[in-house]
Amino acid sequence: MKKILILILFLIFAWAGSTWFIGNETESLFKTYLKNTKNAGADMGLETHYYIKDYKKSFLKSTATTVVHLNTGDPVIDELLGDVQFNNTISHGPVLFANGTLGFGTAHIYSELDVSSLKPETQDIMKRLFADKSPLSGNITFGINDSSDYDLSIPAIELKEGESRFSLKDGLYVAGAINKATLMGTAKGTIGAVHIIDDGLNIDVSASTIDVDMQGMVAGQMIGTSHFATPSVKITGNEVPPVSFGLDFSSDTRRASDNEALDGDIKLLASNIEAPVDISEIKLSTSFKAFQIKGLEQLAAVQKDVQQLQSSALSGMNGAEQEELMSKLQNLPNIMIAAVQNTLKKDKTELQVTADIASQQGGSLLDIEARYIGNSTDINLEELAMGGLAALQKLVNGKIDFTAPKAMLTSTPAAFFIPSLVEKGVIAENADNYSLNAVFKTDGIDLNGKSISVDDFISLMEALGLGGGDDELPAGVELPEGAGVPMEGIPAELLEELSKQSAEDLKAQGVPNEIIEKIKPMKGEAAVTE
Repeated sequence: MKKILILILFLIFAWAGSTWFIGNETESLFKTYLKNTKNAGADMGLETHYYIKDYKKSFLKSTATTVVHLNTGDPVIDELLGDVQFNNTISHGPVLFANGTLGFGTAHIYSELDVSSLKPETQDIMKRLFADKSPLSGNITFGINDSSDYDLSIPAIELKEGESRFSLKDGLYVAGAINKATLMGTAKGTIGAVHIIDDGLNIDVSASTIDVDMQGMVAGQMIGTSHFATPSVKITGNEVPPVSFGLDFSSDTRRASDNEALDGDIKLLASNIEAPVDISEIKLSTSFKAFQIKGLEQLAAVQKDVQQLQSSALSGMNGAEQEELMSKLQNLPNIMIAAVQNTLKKDKTELQVTADIASQQGGSLLDIEARYIGNSTDINLEELAMGGLAALQKLVNGKIDFTAPKAMLTSTPAAFFIPSLVEKGVIAENADNYSLNAVFKTDGIDLNGKSISVDDFISLMEALGLGGGDDELPAGVELPEGAGVPMEGIPAELLEELSKQSAEDLKAQGVPNEIIEKIKPMKGEAAVTE
């Protein structure tokens, strides 16, 4: 029995001693945590300032009041927020009783936004949004090792103004594990269902999920993976047709093998589409390779400078400050060019964009690939502006592949342009599909299997009204007669549907004037012409 009592006393003294020691070290730990939070925010492009306004220490717990000042660059927002104050309750380890559970760690911090410290007008906004609930609260438990568990929550929101409504059911909740020094790590959570009524428009968004694994920040870009999913978005209204779809977004950004560049993939899926168009699913994907970190950091710095210049301009300046601002603005293009030069690497930097669209008529695919082949000295704004495509081909090679079912395109206003494009060889056709294959090389272009010079391609685009010029085609390039858009072959249903629309709406959709002039007399309406 005596040995057992000695053991119990030893454990009690060990706990008390470690708690006393950790309690003494917690303030230093807390200050380091705030410093790391500021540094992590800076890596993300957020300019924040933190300081401890008050710290009171006791044996088992301490309390602290912290102040956060966020520089958004917008004087109105900065004035509205002012200094945001948080009240913190800090439990000392190694034994922690947090959120009703027993655990182990260095310390546990519960933080809550202090609404009473906000400006009166900001307090009124918070009251309207959250009633008497705490707008923002969170927990973080510092482990014995470098890992820390955390959670963050925003309660449900209900806002009413006249006939308008906004609600966020179940609020927002995020939890994960992060490194207590870098604050990088995981975040998994849910966003409650959103309902909006405004000016006859109804938007319903189902509960969404987020899943992030952030392993670092480079030039404001997150290194790691992210995933966001919303099963259902529904839009209805008095003057809009009903539309519904699901959304799924994912990204993966990583360092290249040489550790000096970034590679990545971005994917967006819109599924279960119900709308007055023959499309059931859209897949968009972007892949990039070898975007150099040095240049990305310079671009991020340029963006920050622009934001500071905008903030300075909004804040008001005297004559000398205005001259300094103009000098910086005049030098921005040179700085931007230098940053772009350092972002791209010859024969390494690549970009691919793909759009895959499914419909009842079949699937259509657009695939665009580009590779940087130039030298840094080839990037010249004046030359690109004057030389156009010819100058661009010194820098970029690539290709465009497109295919779509005839039945899908002939039910849209694109039906007016396709016959002319087919005649000119821009679009190829077979029994069921239209297609386009263009390979852009330094010395020319392969268009649907036929070689054509850059000058001839530019003239072809201008002849189609896509190049902004009125030049004639060169003598060696012959185009079929019938440059106008024929009415024959256009589905009667499409003509009937278009006849219900105003001339202004048709023109906005890109329907040629000659077709508008033929359609509108069906309803006795005058066409809109240039």
